[in-house]
Amino acid sequence: MSSFLKWFVNAIPRAPKKTGILMAVYFWWLDYFTPAGRALASLFLLSMFAGLVPGFWAAWIFGGLDILLFLALVFSLFVTAKRSKVSVENVSVNRVRECETATLSAYVAVRSTLDCVTFGVNRLPPSLTGIESEPAKIKVGESPHKMECFVQTTKRGSFMLDKVSANVQEIMGLLRWPFAYAGSVELLVYPRKFKLLSFPFLTQGASGLAFAPFLMPSLTRGMNFIGVRPYREGDSLRDLHHKAFARYGKPFTKEFEVERGAGVILLLDTAAPNFADRRHLENAIRIAAGIGDWLLEREILGRFFIDNEEIALSGGSESRKNLMDALARIPASSIVYGKRPEPWSPAARPMDPVLRVGLYANEDPFVNKHVVVGRPPSKNETSDKLLFVPVRGELPEGGDL
Repeated sequence: MSSFLKWFVNAIPRAPKKTGILMAVYFWWLDYFTPAGRALASLFLLSMFAGLVPGFWAAWIFGGLDILLFLALVFSLFVTAKRSKVSVENVSVNRVRECETATLSAYVAVRSTLDCVTFGVNRLPPSLTGIESEPAKIKVGESPHKMECFVQTTKRGSFMLDKVSANVQEIMGLLRWPFAYAGSVELLVYPRKFKLLSFPFLTQGASGLAFAPFLMPSLTRGMNFIGVRPYREGDSLRDLHHKAFARYGKPFTKEFEVERGAGVILLLDTAAPNFADRRHLENAIRIAAGIGDWLLEREILGRFFIDNEEIALSGGSESRKNLMDALARIPASSIVYGKRPEPWSPAARPMDPVLRVGLYANEDPFVNKHVVVGRPPSKNETSDKLLFVPVRGELPEGGDL
């Protein structure tokens, strides 16, 4: 019940789809006022209302504060930092997992020496929190200064950072001018790490016979020897590297070049047929990420699909990057809308065994095995093709399926 309430609260939208007048004023308040300026502006409003109270003995004090603050702001507007010439270039951000902190970096160049420049990002989605850089002094004539700020994440997703800026404070320190980056940068937040330790379900029963050959490298290996690696379950004993075993005291396996193009097909079905299943979509994505990483580690992931869209796997470390990028870009589940189940119809008929991860059991002729997340099995669904994962709360760091 607690996991359902947590999903329900997290699924409530916190930001409007279109920026109205109130949001525009709020963004202007954040962009152009420093923390000290916001505090004094709030005091300015408090002084106005306090001065209107009849018979209040200290009304003249609040009236004086109003005048002084107004004069300070007017002075800051005339001695404006907008006259400075600041450029922000080469903005980049690293990819992170849920609840990790991303580092946003850029190169800031100036045409006149500035004593206080900060770097940050504003107008972030509700699940992100921006942390500005420490103030820096940048001298004219020197090479562009590298600056970094941070973004704290809480949810998986793809986020466009449109308001990246170098902020130059006014002389009074109450206002500032944000010199914005001309473009935008995409922040990809990967699913929370789920390390799959073993996967016996893949080769269980008659439906597992199609997957078994891919876990026996001796049947699909090439002729070119490329090195050794630690022994993994399923390796042939005749491929043990005896010299490495004698030297390090643990088994190593000879590794041969593998012919590309063949391997297990992993399918992630994001359809959520009913309201109760939508809260498990994030766990299904995390399990798909763990299975995909497990298959890539053994070099037996041939193709990867999200619904009917195939994600290109270029081989090596790029395959893991492409897989995780695609998982990060999956839209989050919604309370009022869920994708309806559809027959899986890839552009080309799959020739290799297919493993499907989804929120419901599906009798698809192309799919050999199903991993169903978040729903207990019914009496007539006991089969070697179906694995039900009743997830409650967060997935552990490592586990077996």
